[in-house]
Amino acid sequence: MRILSHTRRAHDRPGLIINPPNRMAWRPYENLIDGELDNRRPGQVTGSMRFYRRGKRPLKVKSDLTGDFHEDVRGKVIQLANPEPSDRSETLHRDGTYMEGFSAVQRGEVGDITAGLPLGPWTEELAQTLITQNEMYWEQSGVPEAERRQRRQELSDSFRAHIAAEDLFYPYVPYPCIEWYSDANGRVVLELEPWQIVIVDMASARSEKTLEDLFEDEQRRSEAMARFMAGMVSEFSRQSRNKGGDGNVFGAVVN
Repeated sequence: MRILSHTRRAHDRPGLIINPPNRMAWRPYENLIDGELDNRRPGQVTGSMRFYRRGKRPLKVKSDLTGDFHEDVRGKVIQLANPEPSDRSETLHRDGTYMEGFSAVQRGEVGDITAGLPLGPWTEELAQTLITQNEMYWEQSGVPEAERRQRRQELSDSFRAHIAAEDLFYPYVPYPCIEWYSDANGRVVLELEPWQIVIVDMASARSEKTLEDLFEDEQRRSEAMARFMAGMVSEFSRQSRNKGGDGNVFGAVVN
């Protein structure tokens, strides 16, 4: 389950692209042809994907990532498909292929990987679980008690509204999202339509995670994002100095 902390990384809108080395994130969902990712081994995601490249043969990419899927598909195999792939460079009216420089081997950390499936309706028990998760984060971060009380009240009000509305609870977002942090290419995000993902062997058993396990998962995702942002800020700073600037660049991740 997702920890709803106030330092949770924000979604950048689909299509926000700055070419390497200033790229906010690779978003090759238009280039995707097909693929499969396997999380049956705890703490590991492996698989392969194919991406369309204008003027070149499709790029076959192997994935070897540390981490797990979100709770809706954790421990499963997911298959991805795009029957009409295209090159994002065409959409952006650019020459060449969007996949230029994308490594054929993707090693790194799992980000947020979900099929966008609900885990059921909001309940009082779920609300308390999420508040407890946030309490763990606040404790580790040294959030003052006065601020904790305010945050706790804000979360309680929000959760009660979900319960009253009989909303469904999603561990991340209500659509398929495939995100990882690549040692070679930084942040990679595929935001897909529900019909583009198939879950293999949905009925197979999986071991349940404790609150501590879920907290550690979230910490790893947040730390991977923080490392990505730090690297991007460092690159912007270097470019600023090369252009005669003072190199001062500020970066932040907010919810």
